[in-house]
Amino acid sequence: MLEIKDLLTASTKKMLEKSISSELYASNLYKHIANQLQRLGFFGGQKYYLNESADELTHYQILADYCNDMGWVAPIPTVEAMKMKIGSIEDALKEQYKAELDLLNQYEEFYDEVNEDDCITAQFLLQFLEIQRKSVGDVGDLAARYNRCGKNEAAILEFDNFLRKK
Repeated sequence: MLEIKDLLTASTKKMLEKSISSELYASNLYKHIANQLQRLGFFGGQKYYLNESADELTHYQILADYCNDMGWVAPIPTVEAMKMKIGSIEDALKEQYKAELDLLNQYEEFYDEVNEDDCITAQFLLQFLEIQRKSVGDVGDLAARYNRCGKNEAAILEFDNFLRKK
């Protein structure tokens, strides 16, 4: 009988579980934001955040596939219910920026911890560092563009239309 070896250390598994949980949390957060924006009539924002949610699920699957490739099946965590109220596109952008920055910091910490002991996982994590670097920059760009709207409702609706096309 062929034995499949588990190639991951306990500490790497713990960090992968945390990353999986964070990606699934971000996906649910963006679905929650999409639903809140739909309720407010921001249908471009709704579409944008549904796409962001799908991206986070893709990131989750990349992590799960890596775990499987390394001989381990990561547990799927329970993700807590979203309860925060989103009252504007500005609120949505603030929550998104915080989530993306938290993920970037988490992956930086994970990379630093495995870099010397597990070059395979360190190499794997580089793609997530790049994804998160880009995401933080993209949300910063959106925030700058949104800030140009000021309190002008027509400009905010135009920004919502811009989000529909992203």
